[in-house]
Amino acid sequence: MRPFYIVVCLATIYGLVRTERIVTGHLIEDFYQQKYVHQVTVFACWNNFETTAFNRELMNSGIKTGFVYVPNESLNMRQILTVNYYKLGVVLDLDCPGSRLVLDQFTEQNIPFNESYSWLLVTNQTMPRTLLSTLPLTIETELVVALVVANDIFELYDVYNPSYRHGGDLNVTYMGQWDVQQGLTVNLTQYKYQRRGDLRGLSLNVSIAITHTPTPDFMTYITYPINRHLDTMHRFNYALVCQLRDSYNFKMNLMKATSWGYLMENGSFNGMLGDMIAGRVDIGATPLQFKEERIDVAEFTVQTWLARPCFIFRHPKKNTVRNGFLRPFAPNVWILTILTAFVCWFLLYITVKVEPCLTHRTAETTLDIHAASETALIVAASLCQQGLTDGPQLFSGRIVFIFLFIWGLLLYQFYSASIVGSLLAQHPRYINTLKDLLDSDLRVGIEDIAYNYDFFATTTDPVALQLYKKKVAPSRKRKQPAYYSPRDGLSLVQKGGFAFHVDVATAYKIITDTFAEDEICDLVEIQLFPPKHTATVTSKHSPFKKMVTYGSVRRLTCRIYLQATKVSAIILFFFSHRMRKIIERGMAERLRHVWHYRKPICPESHSAIPVPVSLEEFSPALFLLSMGMTLAGTLIYLEKYAKRRTALKKKQNFLVTC
Repeated sequence: MRPFYIVVCLATIYGLVRTERIVTGHLIEDFYQQKYVHQVTVFACWNNFETTAFNRELMNSGIKTGFVYVPNESLNMRQILTVNYYKLGVVLDLDCPGSRLVLDQFTEQNIPFNESYSWLLVTNQTMPRTLLSTLPLTIETELVVALVVANDIFELYDVYNPSYRHGGDLNVTYMGQWDVQQGLTVNLTQYKYQRRGDLRGLSLNVSIAITHTPTPDFMTYITYPINRHLDTMHRFNYALVCQLRDSYNFKMNLMKATSWGYLMENGSFNGMLGDMIAGRVDIGATPLQFKEERIDVAEFTVQTWLARPCFIFRHPKKNTVRNGFLRPFAPNVWILTILTAFVCWFLLYITVKVEPCLTHRTAETTLDIHAASETALIVAASLCQQGLTDGPQLFSGRIVFIFLFIWGLLLYQFYSASIVGSLLAQHPRYINTLKDLLDSDLRVGIEDIAYNYDFFATTTDPVALQLYKKKVAPSRKRKQPAYYSPRDGLSLVQKGGFAFHVDVATAYKIITDTFAEDEICDLVEIQLFPPKHTATVTSKHSPFKKMVTYGSVRRLTCRIYLQATKVSAIILFFFSHRMRKIIERGMAERLRHVWHYRKPICPESHSAIPVPVSLEEFSPALFLLSMGMTLAGTLIYLEKYAKRRTALKKKQNFLVTC
């Protein structure tokens, strides 16, 4: 009976064998060690003896192996292929009857063919092009087909599709071979994304958001630097994307977005980001600012533009005192000057009054008759550098007279030099921060553009919020919020007393064309918020972090989570490496000179040009002159009236006497 049971067991075991195992553990070991993969999942239809022999071959390789029997129509691929490793090796025996179910379920469960999975498809037949052409492969796909050409000899082929979603063609490239004696021989030594650099005219969806009306037409407006101060950032970045297009040989299906893409109250995004989430856009020709809520819905690649909006205004000329003619001297100097003048007048008056007594002559001159007023005029004349027709005769009086004029000359020189120096010197600028602008009398305006609305809606800066409430938001005096177009806002800046928040890329062109040299030299810039770094973005489901790091000095990437979507933007990480090269090799800097208008320059010689005295500053002199003329007119009228009255009184007395 015992031989009978042995025969039955052997027959049963033999019936369990569905196919001959062609995958050797040595092939798996050499292939995945070359890729630094340490965990592999095998989908095959081998029996227990074949599986045990396979595991024994890999026992000393350090590669952890999992085995999944096929066919199986209810595989949870996400659970099976989830590991804590960066990469997982996936081996599929295509000669098994249910091998197609593994690929179908992998695709149906929306798991992408990206760099996280290194596929090795092994078959004893010809290249399964029909099967591979139906898989949603991308330019990032790590998939190799191993064909058996002889006993323990395999030919390896690298397989990818630039983008299955965009109608790309399957690409099969001979990679090398493996045999027992020589092991693995790889002929593809070029970097993967360099050898896959030709997209062969693939059509990709590109979106751009512009805020101004394009003239003369849309394509001419975004391509050529016509009115380059309008939508500068968007058109500059579009030029970079065009260089990517020429480098990688793809076509652009250009779309216009309503805005950059901001988070709305219902939790969705509008504009370009909304189109990316919906799967309508692959690349954003408009760069986006780094914001926390955008990280989960878009992939930031390479920083391309630094947006620098700021407040621009003509700095007011601050006067320390109301009367500009009193500015040269401090109040204590003016008091000491008045006291010195009074002392000089008193000494002159004494010498003039004593002079007739000492010289024994009668009072004949006006100086002798009206000593007080005449000496006062002498003191005033010395201060104003004017001459006189009469003077004291005594030596004491002459000494006082000479030193009075010397003192007046020195005082006049200091006074006039201070006036001229104040006109030549640059006016002190006391508005240097946002808080200073808030406390000043300047009116404020904001450019009517989306990111300014978003900033005031999301900022927590108390100074910015107070500025908006006090000088921007509607109030009793201001029926509408202070938002203006760039040209209208800068025209108010030109008139003075107005600060306008605008991007410098837009403002510099208008300022150069419309402002005079003096107005340009008066301009001051103050930041409402720090300059914003913007980057070219791609749609989500694009794990391109490693490729952005490749060949770069620094990384500006944001990791997103793999979500169920039909968007296959894997190609685009590929672009970030090329975009980095464009920036590092100076092509982006050249485009920046083409699109960004240079800052208006205040010439150094402007400080040497005397500042013309305005009517406001000269008004105290006119006021003093008018007061003197009014006083003189009043006095002459009173003198004439008194003289007539005296003459009339004399006539009446004469008539009475007669």
